[in-house]
Amino acid sequence: MRIYRSKPVVEEEIVLLKNKVIQLKKRGIMPNIKTVFVGNDPASNTYSKQKQKFANQLGIRLTILHLPHETDTETLYHKIQELNHDDDVDGIMIEMPLPAHIDRKKIVLAIDPNKDCDAIHPAHLGNLLTYSPSRIPNTPLAAIKLLEYYQTEFQGKKAVMVGRSAIVGKPLAELLLQKECTVTLCHTKTENLAELTRTADILCVAIGKPEFITADMVNPNAIVIDIGINFNDKGKLVGDVKFDEVAAKVKGISPVPGGVGPLTNVMLFKQFVEKLEVESND
Repeated sequence: MRIYRSKPVVEEEIVLLKNKVIQLKKRGIMPNIKTVFVGNDPASNTYSKQKQKFANQLGIRLTILHLPHETDTETLYHKIQELNHDDDVDGIMIEMPLPAHIDRKKIVLAIDPNKDCDAIHPAHLGNLLTYSPSRIPNTPLAAIKLLEYYQTEFQGKKAVMVGRSAIVGKPLAELLLQKECTVTLCHTKTENLAELTRTADILCVAIGKPEFITADMVNPNAIVIDIGINFNDKGKLVGDVKFDEVAAKVKGISPVPGGVGPLTNVMLFKQFVEKLEVESND
């Protein structure tokens, strides 16, 4: 059994990204991202500060615009439009979840797709499905990068994606399909789920249910990519897969923490920097 840790690939990518940012700055390009954070969600607050710290490490300017919880949809909409039209702003992120009273769909559609660092605008999913990706959601891209780093075979393999969210499950299923896998996409209404997961050569899980996938749901030759981020009853950070018992059975597995999560931020800034490189060469 092999544990698919992301640390080595994260370290490699950081070196490459730092050098790319240095080269951009030599050409007068100063990468600048604005993150909009509405309210006081503790997890979002922590995550936004983690991204800011990582951006600083790379030499990228990332500013957090903290708006009060009572901010309404129109106010937030106009703030995004302001950022869209600010030529000094290269990238925009909206921390999720937004407060319940805000129209999430309107806000997502308001973001300029070209500045959308998290690829939450539906245009990106449409582009991915038509084989002309503009930006790929960072978590699915991180999962693929992790599989590639550990030299996973894709062509002809049976891939099962558990979870169908627009930001993880659906784009990851499409990426696996483009890698020539035969893909099954499962969700809450899927019947006989365990029968399907046991057929998987590559099993990816993103459902937000702590330790949901157990050893009896996998086959010994499977590679399991756990994308879940949860806290169990003891307050311990765990994934959607019961790690110890599944790890004892399968060929390979990504841990939580230390798997897809750290690589997600790397993919965010990797795509952002590559966009700036392309634009600077036009």
